[in-house]
Amino acid sequence: MDQIAQPGKLTQAWTWFSQAIVQHDSFAGYFQPFIQLLLPHWSTDAFRAEVMEVRNELSDMYTLVLKPAPTLLDKRWPDFLPGQYLELMVEKDGARTLRCFSISSSPDYFKRTGLIELSIRVQAKGRITPWLKESLHQGSIVNISAAQGDFLLDESLRQQPLLLVAGGSGITPFRSMLQQLARKQDQQADIQLMYYSRNADHIAFESELQSIARQLPNLTIHHIDSEQNGFISAEHIQEYCSDYKQRTTMICGPAPMIKLARQSCDQLNMPAEQVLFEYFGAPPVEIEAGEEGIVSFQVSGIHSAHAENKTLLEQAEENGLNPVSGCRIGVCHQCICQKQSGVVINTRTGERSDTGPGEVQLCVSVPVGDVVLDL
Repeated sequence: MDQIAQPGKLTQAWTWFSQAIVQHDSFAGYFQPFIQLLLPHWSTDAFRAEVMEVRNELSDMYTLVLKPAPTLLDKRWPDFLPGQYLELMVEKDGARTLRCFSISSSPDYFKRTGLIELSIRVQAKGRITPWLKESLHQGSIVNISAAQGDFLLDESLRQQPLLLVAGGSGITPFRSMLQQLARKQDQQADIQLMYYSRNADHIAFESELQSIARQLPNLTIHHIDSEQNGFISAEHIQEYCSDYKQRTTMICGPAPMIKLARQSCDQLNMPAEQVLFEYFGAPPVEIEAGEEGIVSFQVSGIHSAHAENKTLLEQAEENGLNPVSGCRIGVCHQCICQKQSGVVINTRTGERSDTGPGEVQLCVSVPVGDVVLDL
């Protein structure tokens, strides 16, 4: 019997055949410009989705309700797991812009309705999050990636008691998880949710979470008003979840909140392998005394004093520059810039660059000492 060709070899052969015929790695890539005459947002490297609704949640938070693959020509968007995020790609001022958002609805909701939801906090000085709300409407078409990320409520975690800690829009992946559990009714272990909001008027999905708690008798929700009660601390964890050492802790929120939460867990000697977390934005980096310096934007002639935990992208924007950027979490690599000299720390990997020239990602790089950028 002849040996069946391996999938990798078949893929290589098909790519070679496509390149020989149309000088593209795939036939879809060759036909993309023609298809885009009818479907302007169609792409071979992404999935299309139609905006079904833009729904207000809070004064500074809204939900995009999307229907992936709106036409017969589109690829089917793959399934996802509760807790994952996707990349949303839109065209603004003639440039493709990318941002990453957690999927705030459950996989079961997608299976029943064909819809997914992205709940987005408006960044006060952001270029994209306010613009999305103003520019997108029912019938708009956007591009999305497949779901990704490993901040997941998997089968093993569903069988053990959990402590969920959310700060602000960090509630979105937990909403997906809890929706799924409520629909499936398969959570036997106890769940404690500590949900920190800016104040009593900024609790996203309040009524829905109350409804889910009625469906899941093992779920207890603690709404914590940061304006009245302060931010997360070891004392808060002991007060709201006294058996924390017997639980797996999952934390999601902005970087300063994650930093405080992890410090609180360390104070309580919680095992590191039982503490899972996901940042909304670049992770904070500790810069030691004496490592402060000046960031020089060589082309623009601007010099900026170091700001604690501020990335190169944030410092550039605060000084009136507008460098190309996309996801702002180190995924899309659109913000790569040439560093002429100096040391930076990559907040995703923790690695320090050498002192000489090299490429850096502005959105996840924090300067150490004096840094000169070709910007």
